[in-house]
Amino acid sequence: MDHEKKTLFMVVLAEVIGFGILIPIVPLLFTEPSSVYFILPESLSINAGYLLLGALIGLYPIGQFFATPILGELSDIYGRKTVMQISIGGTVVSTLIFALGLVTTSIPLLFISRTVNGLTGGLISVAQATIADISDETNKSRNFGLIGAAFGAGFILGPTIGGLLSSGLLPFLTATTPFLFAAALSTASIIYLRYALEETSPMEDRKVNWSKPLTQVRKGLALPGLRKLFATNLMYFSGFSFFTTFIPVYLVENFGFRQLQIGGFFFYLGIFVILTQLVLIPRIFSRTTEEKLMPYTLFLTGVSILLQVIPSELVIFLALVPLFAVSNGITQVSLNTLISRNAPREKQGLALGTNQSLRALANAVPSVLSGVSAALFAPSSPLLIAGSLIALTALAYRSRTVTRRLVPGFSTGSTED
Repeated sequence: MDHEKKTLFMVVLAEVIGFGILIPIVPLLFTEPSSVYFILPESLSINAGYLLLGALIGLYPIGQFFATPILGELSDIYGRKTVMQISIGGTVVSTLIFALGLVTTSIPLLFISRTVNGLTGGLISVAQATIADISDETNKSRNFGLIGAAFGAGFILGPTIGGLLSSGLLPFLTATTPFLFAAALSTASIIYLRYALEETSPMEDRKVNWSKPLTQVRKGLALPGLRKLFATNLMYFSGFSFFTTFIPVYLVENFGFRQLQIGGFFFYLGIFVILTQLVLIPRIFSRTTEEKLMPYTLFLTGVSILLQVIPSELVIFLALVPLFAVSNGITQVSLNTLISRNAPREKQGLALGTNQSLRALANAVPSVLSGVSAALFAPSSPLLIAGSLIALTALAYRSRTVTRRLVPGFSTGSTED
């Protein structure tokens, strides 16, 4: 692994660990009265807790939607490394605010924490831009796969660390311990990044476009050959957000999980994600292309989520997890690679930035709606919505691709749209 890629892997890993630490703890705060970490006021029902959980999760991507394009602009002008350090600094501050909110049982502080983290949460987008800077067509999938592997490792370590450090197995292992650890880890990440990464930004001499959060999506959607991929990305991550927001709640409600068991589940899931990114993807894409494979893995991702709602036995449920991990891992890398590959080289930042903005939007609104659906129906309803939406997105993508090939001139725009 080249030095720059190793550095990006490590800083993204630290960021995802910091994010993943919340996963085993947050559902217990609002949805499980028997937990010692339950902080929902007695005057509010569990249905209100579902709504608060969805809103809390949704705040982070809402902040990202507005801030990530600006941070991308700043990285073009002042450097990728500088902006990544600022972003990680925001993670440190927001994590400490979250810990304070837990100590004081202040729900408003928890919401402030997620807002701060979202408004500074441009690390992944800038890291992807750096990967694009140092990649060519022969290694782009592999290099984006490293970022995916960092995600996988983070989803192993983050929830596992969060579950362990909040388990109460020792007197000092309280709800705040994981967040203090995450703040220390992010601080170390800033120092490491400062000395380990060389700048790859073009360092353009221009002013920041402060309206970019609104104009970037419009300009990005005008890029030829990308509209279908952007639409797929938006719908896929909308479904994925329904899943990620409420899978911990589903585990608590259906199988009696607590923070340690939730961490163990994500450890188990993350192993298959890493194997997919580091072992399967290099072999698969040496034999086929992302364009051919992605519709099938996208469909399997949706089906695998739907299947997870059926079992009442934990063993059967866990047996379905590898199918989800493999298909989802291939899909995410394929989407990122296809968007980068189909964008002009001089428009890489715009394409990847638009992709991240759409992803943030797709994470924000469905996170809130997942809380609404759980409150109206059941904790499993967000998973049913997630699987159905992703599977239908795959069918629509495949249908439009086939129609365009069979009916010349079908698309009203670029023939690649």
